[in-house]
Amino acid sequence: MEKILKLIEKDLKKLEHAIDSLDSTDVKIIKKMVNHIIKSGGKRVRPILVILTSKLCGFKGQKHIKYAAVIEFIHTATLLHDDVVDNAEVRRGSSTVNTLWGNEASVLVGDFLYSKSFELMSKDGNSKIIEAVSGATTILSEGEILELLKTSDPSTTEEEYFDIIYKKTAILFSVACEIGAILAKADSKKKQLLKEYGKNLGIAFQLVDDLLDYTAQENKFGKQIGTDLKEGKVTLPLIHALRYANEEEKTLIKEKLADKSATNDDFEKIKGIIDKYGGFEYTYNTTKRYIEGSRKCLEGFRPSKYRDALMALTDMMLTRKV
Repeated sequence: MEKILKLIEKDLKKLEHAIDSLDSTDVKIIKKMVNHIIKSGGKRVRPILVILTSKLCGFKGQKHIKYAAVIEFIHTATLLHDDVVDNAEVRRGSSTVNTLWGNEASVLVGDFLYSKSFELMSKDGNSKIIEAVSGATTILSEGEILELLKTSDPSTTEEEYFDIIYKKTAILFSVACEIGAILAKADSKKKQLLKEYGKNLGIAFQLVDDLLDYTAQENKFGKQIGTDLKEGKVTLPLIHALRYANEEEKTLIKEKLADKSATNDDFEKIKGIIDKYGGFEYTYNTTKRYIEGSRKCLEGFRPSKYRDALMALTDMMLTRKV
């Protein structure tokens, strides 16, 4: 990651300045809440994608900085809403906004960031980007609702799971890459390749997140491990385990999903069941297939330091610990 950050160091500094200036408001508490989450150590993967893809396609201006900030605002808005839905207490190692200021304020500040994003885009007037981002945020909202509907549902299929993670996570990766192509006026083939690159990368990102929720070291992960199980989220490791588990094992999993009462002991038992049936290995191997899909998309571009950086991002997904 250090090489990538070094490559776009000047742009990242401009991004942080843009974030500080573009979330302007006379309501001081909004600024305080936004800064609490947006400055809490996020990896900035989505805005980095805007920067790298625009440069990959030969963009020479400065508008990519504003759009990178817009994507980070939209991502932050989803985090604020997610933490309310999930009753989350910790995000990136710090107390969540809803814990500190309450659910109502958290939802409203998320709405503010959505609104601010579209205000900034409308001022720039790029209708193609507005159309792309509008479509993506609609899909994103659908994903959040689908995930809520499938909470604690042990019958969730693999197909349903991938539909959810595409809509709630991968779509924002995809549109971040699409913005880079649009800004550079890339042809439709290159734009489609970058959209697909982002989609595959985003799915891989979420797969690793779901894997780490069972296997990470908690002091490095930035949140409590086992939260997916406690929140009734049926992710790929669990879906795979339920496919092969015996009736006693299935009953335990279903009970803990239903009442969201999994203790640390329950978590370890269910983690053992997942491991027994190869759920972690299956999830990791699935991630590798999506990473390979991302890498193939980049073969449609001439070699450059920006293509190398985008390739490096795919490698990082498989070695993520946080």
